[in-house]
Amino acid sequence: MRKIALIMDGWKRYLTFAWPAGILNRIKQTNEDINLYIFNSSGGWSGDKDYDAGEYNIYNLPDLTQFDGIIVDLNNISDEKISARVTERVRESGVPAISIGNKIDGFYYAGIDNRKVMRELITHLYEVHGCRSFWFVMGREENYEDRCRTEALREYLQEKGIFCGKDVFYHESFEYECGVHGFDKLYPKLKKLPDAVICGSDNIAVGVCEAAQKAGFEIPKDFFVTGFDDFDKAFYYKPKLTTVRHIREDVGELCVDIFLELWKGEKLPQCHYTKTECIFRESCGCESGEKEDVYYQKNQIMYGIETRRFEDQVLALEYELMRCNTVQEMMYCIPQCIPSLKCDAMYLVLDPHMDAFKNQTEVYYNARLLENEGFLTEGYPERMKVVFAYENGVVREDAGMEIQGIFPMFDAAGGGVDFLFLPMHFKDRAVGYLVIHNAVYLMEKQYLFSVVKTLINAMENLHKKEKLAYMNEVLAKISLKDSMTGMYNRLGYQKNAERMFVEAKEQKKKLLVMYIDMDRLKFVNDHYGHEYGDFSIVTIAKAIMKCSRMDAVPARMGGDEFVLLQIAETEAEGAKIAEQIEAELKKVSAQMQLPFMLGASVGGIVRTPEMQDSLEELLKEAETLMYEEKMRKKVMRTE
Repeated sequence: MRKIALIMDGWKRYLTFAWPAGILNRIKQTNEDINLYIFNSSGGWSGDKDYDAGEYNIYNLPDLTQFDGIIVDLNNISDEKISARVTERVRESGVPAISIGNKIDGFYYAGIDNRKVMRELITHLYEVHGCRSFWFVMGREENYEDRCRTEALREYLQEKGIFCGKDVFYHESFEYECGVHGFDKLYPKLKKLPDAVICGSDNIAVGVCEAAQKAGFEIPKDFFVTGFDDFDKAFYYKPKLTTVRHIREDVGELCVDIFLELWKGEKLPQCHYTKTECIFRESCGCESGEKEDVYYQKNQIMYGIETRRFEDQVLALEYELMRCNTVQEMMYCIPQCIPSLKCDAMYLVLDPHMDAFKNQTEVYYNARLLENEGFLTEGYPERMKVVFAYENGVVREDAGMEIQGIFPMFDAAGGGVDFLFLPMHFKDRAVGYLVIHNAVYLMEKQYLFSVVKTLINAMENLHKKEKLAYMNEVLAKISLKDSMTGMYNRLGYQKNAERMFVEAKEQKKKLLVMYIDMDRLKFVNDHYGHEYGDFSIVTIAKAIMKCSRMDAVPARMGGDEFVLLQIAETEAEGAKIAEQIEAELKKVSAQMQLPFMLGASVGGIVRTPEMQDSLEELLKEAETLMYEEKMRKKVMRTE
């Protein structure tokens, strides 16, 4: 079984489904045992660099050495550092690599011959329509395909002796707004219309036409306009747009053919091209003779209905996700709320750090914990957890399984299988990834971005909610604990001791009440310093907690005074604990070689509280016994 990795970035929020569709179609045609792994981001559109970083991090997930071929489409990534990093990782893998629509040293090129087809387009305008002056409204200057097209246009005009300065070029993007901005900037600056405006995409061409018509001009009466790509809008816009036709799925098929030859050991040229065709229509004064698709309007109507239905489903999903208490519940909501998500399987893999805040010690609570929690901002943890697995309509029960890397978890026999990997992140912090098996339909329908974004928002809100609840619980515990010893403070004693006292009274249980006071704290502080005094207090507290039961209520009442309450089994339990505390203090004194003998006076009673008893009375009785013990020790020291 061979594996192909496809690394690509969505066109803004839209997944480029043509490449995987073509790849899978060719795999099925050849009946080869090849599976496709798609690593897709949707970066570069939000304006939030942290969000984009979280998206692009999906490229760090795969170990590229585990693949037999790698395809990259980096044309939509505006961050050159990201493109350079991906390119370097692919080179380091040593795996044969193909770049779609962008020439990269050491990679094979698959795409259209932009120079050739652009020369055909401008030759038609020059020779057939007699055009001699041109404007060029194009995409980003750093885009490889845009550079090829621009260079071809310049070379042709230079050959014809037509001066072509920078002032007739406008570069921005391949979007509609680029066409509007281009016309609105070039016309006031040049103060004269050209014979033709050549655009880098159909979107740009529509923008130019709309801006020109708003300014009172008509196409093609006042000037010609050409587009590129031959999307539906090129044919159904009025006037119909002259454009360049190329079947994008053909590029995916070509990539498979290149790999099949390479795997056989064949030597191949670097560049491989798919077919292109100039389509001349009304926007350059031509009649194409093409018949309209009678089903187009029906399809558009159905597309609108499906889109509205999907938007309603996403709103319902948002509502249901708000009611979920776990990530697993959220994942199960997705296929329930959006039945149009047709896929064979869906998995959610998360960083175990999702619950890291629950492992913090009680006293460690600060802003750093709230902000970071140990999530990575580059790459993913070595081991991750599959928290949800949904296969063929059934939720698997083995959630919680840990995996290392993506194989063998996401592998399949038979060939022609695709897995789509999408990043899950809170801003730039990687929390995991979503895996969808058989996702090309979802990519074509453009359903995934809205669903994934909704899921991420819900997960982040749930995480914040869980973290806040946990931290409130931690803070509540901290407010009840003595920071020096870890015992309950007076507030903690009052809250827990009274509950234990009522339990003993109502259930007729024996209650041990002890009052403990350190011996000679003032002497230790005066002669050896407060560090020894503090050490002594902490040591006594530890001895008390060590010698009492887990459900006991040990408390520091202030200074060197302690109280212990616990349900007792026998009348002798108090004396036994007092002996254990004394033995523990002697042991520590010897181990630490203290210059004084550590000791404490203890008074305790074991009583089954009667209805008329109060906890204060029992505590006062234990305190009296403690002072009697302290006086006996004092007398013994003076004798």
